Amino acid sequence: MNSLLLNWFDDWGRAIHDGLGNTWLIVLICVFAVCSLWLLKNILSASINKTKMKIKWVQIIFLIIFVLLTIWFCTLTRL
Repeated sequence: MNSLLLNWFDDWGRAIHDGLGNTWLIVLICVFAVCSLWLLKNILSASINKTKMKIKWVQIIFLIIFVLLTIWFCTLTRL
């Protein structure tokens, strides 16, 4: 038995898939993947080039959000 939250995500995912179609989901996957890689590059280059490591929490939070959205859209397209 699924919880109401999982049913809500399932229904919302089906609505997004029906509204956008496979092509636009693949485009969004590419956009979120590129944004994730760009944020990861910024985080790593900022920490490697400095002697004192400075953590940018906002970039890390956005990186996590973009990675989760990429994974979710991949499951919607069944890639």
